[in-house]
Parts: sequence; structure tokens; C-alpha cells
Amino acid sequence: MGVLSTCCRCSLAIAAVPLAVIASVFMETPTVLVLPADGSVAVAFDGSVGVVPPMEPVESSSAAAVEEFGKASVEGFGTGNMFDRIAFVYDVTNKWMSLGLDQYWRKTMVQECMRLEAGDRVLDLATGTADVSLLVGEQLKGLGSTGQVVLGLDPSVEMLRRGVSKAEDKSLSSTVRLVKGDAQDLSSVQDVTAEGVVSDPHGGVETGSIDKISMSFGIRNVPDRPKAFREMKRVLKSPSSNVCILEFSLPDGEKFLSKVAKFFITNVVPFIGRIATGNTGSKEYEYLERSILKFPRPVDFAASMTREGLRVKTITSFAYGAVHLYAASPVASETA
Repeated sequence: MGVLSTCCRCSLAIAAVPLAVIASVFMETPTVLVLPADGSVAVAFDGSVGVVPPMEPVESSSAAAVEEFGKASVEGFGTGNMFDRIAFVYDVTNKWMSLGLDQYWRKTMVQECMRLEAGDRVLDLATGTADVSLLVGEQLKGLGSTGQVVLGLDPSVEMLRRGVSKAEDKSLSSTVRLVKGDAQDLSSVQDVTAEGVVSDPHGGVETGSIDKISMSFGIRNVPDRPKAFREMKRVLKSPSSNVCILEFSLPDGEKFLSKVAKFFITNVVPFIGRIATGNTGSKEYEYLERSILKFPRPVDFAASMTREGLRVKTITSFAYGAVHLYAASPVASETA
């Protein structure tokens, strides 16, 4: 009995090692890169390499992205239809895949990047099941804001109807409005009910009507990102407005814990997706893993935002480079 007990303790200790390593990856202190005001971007988070000028525009980059995602959309990958298929496990798998830290990253974005004020009108793109929209709604309601001051937009009806139910449960329906729409064209939207009833298209987001924009883990799935950035700039009120984007990226794998984070994304994420969906959503979660592999380096992504008039001021790195928070503001339009 004593031998078995000792063996069990040893087995648990061995199993705890990789779990402790994975936990440490996601619990490290975030690092913040402050980008120069002239638009140049640093090539290392520790500042040891210096800065490089912004990338020159590459006309084929967005076209290539559209072509790539266009092929994928034939099967529905990256579209609202894909997320409709995995909506039933989306919230649960997010928690499993991030070891529960997805909510921490979202709260950090809301509290430290968006800097909400009473009276703000907020647009939450790729709202999914409305986690960020509800966080923002609660905070604005606490600040004394009245009316539907939060607009959560997503292409997936199944995700949205779950978000509508969550808003009703939290008594935030009068504060948060959830609609079906496209981040690349905000000119029209469709309302969605908790039962999944979708209205006819109607007026979307007006020019200069939004104070703050958030987007968490959704920009990877936008075919024409520059177009979405231009739409964000169009609807923002002023250069003092904030744009806050959370997104995954592939860690460089140069350091040990960075390698662990990279392994987690490329192996554990699709495995969890298969288990959570009973293998019915394995292709969808494999797509999500591939979309992370193809996502630009943080500095390149920041440069692409800046080129479209959204100057990135800081990039905060979480989980040894697995997650980044981009804080930007619109550049004032030049007048003739």
C-alpha cells in the first residue's frame, strides 16, 4: 500500500510539472511596448534592438488575404457560419484553452485600454457571445450612462442569440444592443433576438458616432483588414477616441516558456476543440489554430493599422507572446 501511495504521489508530481509550466506561461507579468509618435515600430519588446521605419504599403497583402479567406469561406471557415457551428461550446472552450485567463485579458482591455467615461458610445466588434459588450455595459451603467450606449456586432447569429440571453440575465438589455453585421462594412446591421430571429437590414453605424471601439480575438477572421480599419476610423468621433484590439499571435519560441506557449497553441488548442465538440468541431478549431499561425507579427500588424489611420500607441504582450493588446487612436484627417 505504501509503495502504491508513493507511486501515485510521484505520478501526480510528474503530471504537475507540465501543468505548472503551462500555468506560468499564462501568468507572467505583461510587457508593454510604447511605439514612437512618428509611427516607427520597435522590433523587440525589451527595446534592445531599436526601431525600424513603418512598413511600406503592400498592395497585394490585403488582396492575398481576401483570396485566402475567400477560398476558406467556401466551406464557411472564418465566417459567421463557422462560429454558428461551434457557438454551443465557445464560452467553455475559451476558458479551457486560456486556463481561464481570457476573461482577465478582456477585463484588462476594458479597464486599462478603453478608459471608459460616462456618456461614451462603444462599438464592440466580433462581440461573439457578448463578454466584452457586457463588461463595458456594466461599467458604463455604473458611471451613470443611460440608453443603449454599447453596440455589439458579430456575423454569427448563434453567438449573438446567446449573448442576447446573457444580456437579459444581467439586466443589461437596455444598455447593450447586439446586432449581426460585418466589420468591413458597418453601413447596415440586423437585430437578433434570443430565439435567433433576425430582422431585415437597416441603418448601421453613423460616421463620427463612436467614442471607443473594442475587438477581441476577431480581427484574424476579417478577410480585408485594411477595409475594417478604415471603417473603424470612419465611425470614430475624434483623435481622442480609443481603439483596443486583443488578438492571438504565434510566440517566437526563442525562450523556453515561449516554446511552451507555441506548443500550447499548435497542439493543445485543436485537441481541446476536438474534445469539447465531440470531434464535430475539429476542423473549425484546426482553422482557428491555422489562423493564428498565419497572423502577422505584432509590429507588422501595428504598422498595418497605422497605415490606415489608426496609430498604435502601445502593444501589451501576454502569455509570452501568445496574446497581444493593441491600443490605438485615429490620426486626425488632413484638411486641404
